[in-house]
Amino acid sequence: LIWLKPFWLKLDLVLPPLCLPPGGSAASRAGAMGEKAAEKRGAGGRKPWRWACCAFSALALALIAATPQVGGAVSESLLLGFLALRYFAEGLPLVLAWKDTVYWATESGASLAMLPLTRQRDGIFARQLLHVEPGDDHVTAVCKVSMYTQMVTSSTWVGADPMMPPGMSNLDTWDPVPTQERVDSYVQACREVYEGLGKDSPQRKILDNLTPERRVNVTTPIPLWTSPEIIIRSRMERERVAKERPSHSDKWKGLGEIPDYGHMFQHTKIRPVREEVIDASEISEAVRQGKVAKFDATKLLGKEIFNLTMPEIAALHGDMAKSIPMYRQRGASAPGGSGVESLDTYARKVRAWKREQCLRYPENAPFRPFGYSEPKDVSDYINSLKQPTWWLEVLASMLDIWFKPRLGQSLREILRMVRTTGLQCAINTRRLPKLPMPKIEDALGNPDWLERAWSMFWLGPVADCWHYDDPDNLLIGVYGDIWVSVFKLKDRELMRGGGDRGCWSPLTQMPLRIDTPDAMTQDWWLEKFEFIHMKLTPGTGIVVPSGAYHSLTMADGDRILLNCFMIPKYKGLWDVPAANHSFYSSKWQTEEYHAMSQLKKSSIFRLWDTKQLGGYFEGFKLEMF
Repeated sequence: LIWLKPFWLKLDLVLPPLCLPPGGSAASRAGAMGEKAAEKRGAGGRKPWRWACCAFSALALALIAATPQVGGAVSESLLLGFLALRYFAEGLPLVLAWKDTVYWATESGASLAMLPLTRQRDGIFARQLLHVEPGDDHVTAVCKVSMYTQMVTSSTWVGADPMMPPGMSNLDTWDPVPTQERVDSYVQACREVYEGLGKDSPQRKILDNLTPERRVNVTTPIPLWTSPEIIIRSRMERERVAKERPSHSDKWKGLGEIPDYGHMFQHTKIRPVREEVIDASEISEAVRQGKVAKFDATKLLGKEIFNLTMPEIAALHGDMAKSIPMYRQRGASAPGGSGVESLDTYARKVRAWKREQCLRYPENAPFRPFGYSEPKDVSDYINSLKQPTWWLEVLASMLDIWFKPRLGQSLREILRMVRTTGLQCAINTRRLPKLPMPKIEDALGNPDWLERAWSMFWLGPVADCWHYDDPDNLLIGVYGDIWVSVFKLKDRELMRGGGDRGCWSPLTQMPLRIDTPDAMTQDWWLEKFEFIHMKLTPGTGIVVPSGAYHSLTMADGDRILLNCFMIPKYKGLWDVPAANHSFYSSKWQTEEYHAMSQLKKSSIFRLWDTKQLGGYFEGFKLEMF
């Protein structure tokens, strides 16, 4: 208000009548009353009314700003302005300031300014681009419906509809074709896959007899039905089994075998066991057996890819890096395209923030009980709050007059969160043709059960998130510090406890972290369930079976994890030992769903191989092709 004082003083000539004393303007009343009256009611006489008007306007502005959505728009505007200044100082594209502001607003709750963008996103989720028409032949009709087949299991409350909106996971990317052409191309690829199936093959027979419409257990896997009763019963069973199981302390890793912080485990019985180590040539059989196993990834992929940074990978791709999309957590679903940026801009961010030493997130390091920190943790946190110039430091302190009372956080803390979400990205490695890495299917020896190695880089700082994935998975460290923990496949259903499959759900029954002293008292049952815990140094890999609970935690903002989902052929893993507990059985997939989901995956793969088109996701950021 002090800054605005000169502005308000100049408004005396243009203020509307409601801001003036009764009887017209001050000047006209002074003229009517004569010079003496004018002297009495001169500048001093006008002040009370002027300041009353100013106070009234300030109160009105304060009330407007106090409205959550209006105040949110003010916060977003201030953040946008500050980010633009900071990115200018760092030499980053200013368009990133807009993307990061919109993305932050999406995460923190929509303001009035965000409503058009959120409505646009909701419209994308609700849209159904393909409809079965009366003139469609059976193959075309089935292919249209297959595009809406859900690719992952999720929990569904008893009595609720497990069908997701049709537009989710089918999203526009940077591929240079219109939306309708992209989905029409999917149908064409699907027809080619369908017609390539043997006339007497089991999958073809199921598809030929299918009614082409979206239905539970046909275009969805078998849901994880849950309810309060199911959760209570499942947790009781979990505790009963834990009490009856013998201790496995003879398998524990020695404290000295856990680098950096092994001593922290001496006060808990929830301790990791020693890993089984296999040769890279044994990975295929480990998948069939459902084994959790460690391997030397340099023997699988060679040594050239390891310890490469994202700026170096971007440099390998030259000008191509400007058109290669990177997907944030909300990916192509984020309003206004804010969840997608180029490999080039991502690499420039990492390079700038590495130079400023603000890329480490110590709270994501393993075994950090509340209140525990090391000297390096403190310095890393302080560095992450610093601004690159002195004048940005001053401006950040001034803007805290708004941010701290309204949001309960300083602008520096908000900027740190903005940086976090901007670093958490994924990219399918098939969009990186210059990577010095062999084709993973070939490296694995092209096992007869494998259709596709769906591999991606998963990037950025991440805290523990216990979950399981439907496909079998290879996790391989490429760059930075990465910690992984994996439980045995056979314990999946007990550990799920009648809830959902991941930390993102309010129905999850796993604790957020198991490497804290509190876990020993609150989740004591974990001590009877074997798990491995290890550092994925660059060149180290781990086999994670389909359905095995696992978690990764990463403190380095520029780390790179190679995540390789192994997509089997139709019925490729249904008759193997792992199928007793994995996703590949009639417990989780009906025959109709398996045929449809396999048709969709094969069509997505063909669409990329023939036309280099994507846009089909598990969730929002994991692009499948």
